[in-house]
Amino acid sequence: MAGFIDRAGVNPIFGQLSKSLRRLANLGMQYDDMVIRQSRAVGVTEAEFGNQGYLPEEFLYSLALSDVGQKKFIAFFDKDYKSRREYLRRFAMNPEIEFILDTVADEAVVFDSSNYFCQPDLTKVKEIISPDNTKEIIDQIYTEFKKIYAHFNFNQGQDSWSYFRQLLIDGFLAFEIIFDPEGKNIIGFKELDPISLRPGVEKGGDGSYKKIWVQYEDIPSMKRVLLDSQVIYISYAKGNFVSRVSYVERMVRSFNLLRIMENTRIIWNIMNSSFRLKMVIPIGTKSPQKAKESLAELMSMYKEDISLNFDSGELSVNGQPSMQFYKNYLFPSKNGEQPEIETIGGDGYDLSDTDALKYFKDKLIEDSKVPQSRFDKENSGNVSFSADAIDREEIRFSRFVNRLRSIYQEIILKPLFIQMGLLRPELAEDELFKSALGIKFNKDNVFEELKEMEIMSKRIEFAQNMMEIMDKRKDATGMDVDVPYFVPQFVIEKYIKLDKADVDENKRLKKEKDIEEAAGYRDWETDRKSTRLNSSHLKLSRMPSSA
Repeated sequence: MAGFIDRAGVNPIFGQLSKSLRRLANLGMQYDDMVIRQSRAVGVTEAEFGNQGYLPEEFLYSLALSDVGQKKFIAFFDKDYKSRREYLRRFAMNPEIEFILDTVADEAVVFDSSNYFCQPDLTKVKEIISPDNTKEIIDQIYTEFKKIYAHFNFNQGQDSWSYFRQLLIDGFLAFEIIFDPEGKNIIGFKELDPISLRPGVEKGGDGSYKKIWVQYEDIPSMKRVLLDSQVIYISYAKGNFVSRVSYVERMVRSFNLLRIMENTRIIWNIMNSSFRLKMVIPIGTKSPQKAKESLAELMSMYKEDISLNFDSGELSVNGQPSMQFYKNYLFPSKNGEQPEIETIGGDGYDLSDTDALKYFKDKLIEDSKVPQSRFDKENSGNVSFSADAIDREEIRFSRFVNRLRSIYQEIILKPLFIQMGLLRPELAEDELFKSALGIKFNKDNVFEELKEMEIMSKRIEFAQNMMEIMDKRKDATGMDVDVPYFVPQFVIEKYIKLDKADVDENKRLKKEKDIEEAAGYRDWETDRKSTRLNSSHLKLSRMPSSA
């Protein structure tokens, strides 16, 4: 194990592994290092933490790096996060919050028949690599992607869905990337506690810096120093910005208000559901002190202690799970001569009035960003899938899920880039290769797809009308002919709005199709000629000899 080998410090294999990984940990740092050294202004993080007296050079460099390249919120720097995380985990166990979390997770992580929730998106990779190596590199990326997916055990269960849900609750995910002894292949992953990790930089002998992560630095027996190429660190919140640490935190206030309204309705109804009798008892000529003692005795006898467990929903009265359906109260009367008995209350709250509850439930739904229609169980079976009926709320929800996916995709992209960098060092040095790697998630939101198809259909219809506009020109013989006024390429880019990647991909596929059709035509010609030659040879072989 890397941590124990690092602590022993005598294993030559780890030294070889460390040397290989240090090169990868330095990837991207050359550009950041140049930016930091050329910068003259004070960044946001530098201004917040850099004015605390003397600080080591490595720490100052780390602060500057956080304003340049490190945009993640770090749990280590939030001293209250551990207690907040425990509260958020308990909070997420409420049925209403569980439903919301499951809805968002189901929308973001959609499994196919092979239990894959995503596939590599290599459209931009094909643009930057040499055409001679395209097929070989693409096949290698797909192979390594499947290996990494299997090392996470994502193909054997719902761990990918569970980790995404954990990110929504905790706001952080952290893993160690485990390599083989030669440092050439990723062989597994280990989940880490994000609270234990602190980012930093390490200055080498040549003056360059490398990204590192220090784990449990306050506990000597557990302290580890990991390279950035050995750690996957994902955060929901953005660094250097005041925000909620996780998705569920935004729903705490609205949910608590909803729960208070529900509990007050229950308690009010319970308090007024039992039948009570008011009895005024004469006390004659007792002294005020004796009267108070009698009253205190009666109060303690008929006192009711009602407790409602917010987690389980259990109600107890005076420590008992059941309650009396009538109650007698005795009150002393100093000057009275005869007892008085009358009924007290008995009218409970009108449970049919749900306007107040609906208001607070709508606030909870609004904070969750989940469309209101997902909560409408009565009309859930009557949802229209036509493009005209698509609510813009569904489109906003789809974009919100895409933002969550862009955070979560690092769980696959970072180890995939590192593995390809180990196998092909020339790709690791390519600044565009890392940004070109992408993940294409499986989608299940038909609302957005239908809306996109409707918009594209209208664009194509408009583009066809544009191409029908003709211009008079003279041909080589001097005759007037009608030619399209607009160039097709201009109409496609301007009105159909295909980006450069889509246009280039379409050209590439057309070129491949033309080559395949030409090759098929040549094969057909070859087969035809071969058939004719074989037929002629057969005829000649059947002719009688001149002898």
